[in-house]
Amino acid sequence: MSILVLLFFFGLIAVMFYTDAEGRFMALVMGTILFPTTALFIKNPSISPQHIFLYAYFFIEFFKDRGNFNKSLFKNLLTIPIFFNLVSYVFTAIYNSGFATKDMYYGIRDAIDCLGYIYAAFICGRQVDIQHFAYKLIPFIYIVCFFGIAEILLDDNIPYKLVNEAFPYYDGNRDLSATMSLSQSWRFRTCFTTKHPTAFGTLLMTLFLFYAPLYKKDSPNAQKLGLLILLLALNIFLCGSRTAMVCALFGLCLFFYDKLNIMLKILIAGIIIFSFSAITAIMLENFKTNTDHGGSSLDFRTKQLLFSFATIYNSPILGNGNKYTSHVIFADESRASDSSGNDLGGLESVVFTLLIDRGFLGLFSYYLLLIWMFILLFRFRKRIPKVRNGFGLIAGGILFLTLSGTIGNSSSFIFLFTGLPLGYIAQCKETAYENNSDILENTSEEVN
Repeated sequence: MSILVLLFFFGLIAVMFYTDAEGRFMALVMGTILFPTTALFIKNPSISPQHIFLYAYFFIEFFKDRGNFNKSLFKNLLTIPIFFNLVSYVFTAIYNSGFATKDMYYGIRDAIDCLGYIYAAFICGRQVDIQHFAYKLIPFIYIVCFFGIAEILLDDNIPYKLVNEAFPYYDGNRDLSATMSLSQSWRFRTCFTTKHPTAFGTLLMTLFLFYAPLYKKDSPNAQKLGLLILLLALNIFLCGSRTAMVCALFGLCLFFYDKLNIMLKILIAGIIIFSFSAITAIMLENFKTNTDHGGSSLDFRTKQLLFSFATIYNSPILGNGNKYTSHVIFADESRASDSSGNDLGGLESVVFTLLIDRGFLGLFSYYLLLIWMFILLFRFRKRIPKVRNGFGLIAGGILFLTLSGTIGNSSSFIFLFTGLPLGYIAQCKETAYENNSDILENTSEEVN
């Protein structure tokens, strides 16, 4: 089976070389989902199949369509926030270690792994019809959903073990030779080929918010899309990620709220404001302390935040260095501990890892990027109907990253599917400029 997995891996790489822009990006999406960060070709420096897919995508785009590659790189809608992020990586490395150091190398790698997926999606979005791409990807998403359900029925995760066993090194904490069941007495848990159920939850939440707003009763694809949305919702429940459930609901509610008339918006906003104190009190009471069911409580997250502040006491602006959390705090253990040895878990929120690694400058630049993406997608949601799913998706993604972090490079899923509509916005703007026309699309256009 390992040979078949490797043949499939190299087959996807070959597809990138011999297909068009849409096919290359589809291969990148499939490879990022199917091959987890726990599988490695080389252990030090770590090179995973995910890295190879991303690097191969840029290499091929550079030589096959250099004009679009350069435009995507230098005329990007996110140039300012991305610049701030790069400055943060560089200044953190210089401050903590100097120029020619591992810290600078870690910063470069982390910047590519984080920002690279946005650029890859942006490159594709500038060339393809994103709605057409969405429908072409549906059969693959069906397969993902099928294996998510099968994992519960079999009480074992066969794809995860097969994929990781095929590569020379394994960087996970699951026993690949034993039955792999993640379900607990009080909830189901699945992870498919991702590192953790939370990472799988990120993927499912992203796909749900990408596809749900595209559904229309009178569309010829309504039945196919409706089934997909139901399967994604079922898998979100089965993966056991409470954050995924909350964020998917949040993004969907935001989308439907935006479609209401102004009077209903005011009425609902008023109800939420008046109910906010009561809802907050109930949530604080329920999540104040840890329960027997595990998970992170409010007290637990408070301890993690205090630990983060204590860790950057001597360098609050630039932090302790790129990848400090993974290479120092989690160097020997999979969970963090404070100075007294008290368990602090995995520092799940991206806020904690950003503060510790890159300080307040890193935290500011990262959230500047996320908010910038939201503003762009929200601004063009009505002028370009094909990107109407973007603002709800990035809103859910921001909430997810804040609550549960980026375990298993899960931010790649969010950036792949939010960078795509951003690239399409750039495509529409360029077309409008060339034709000296308005950017508004034909709202009746539908992909069959």
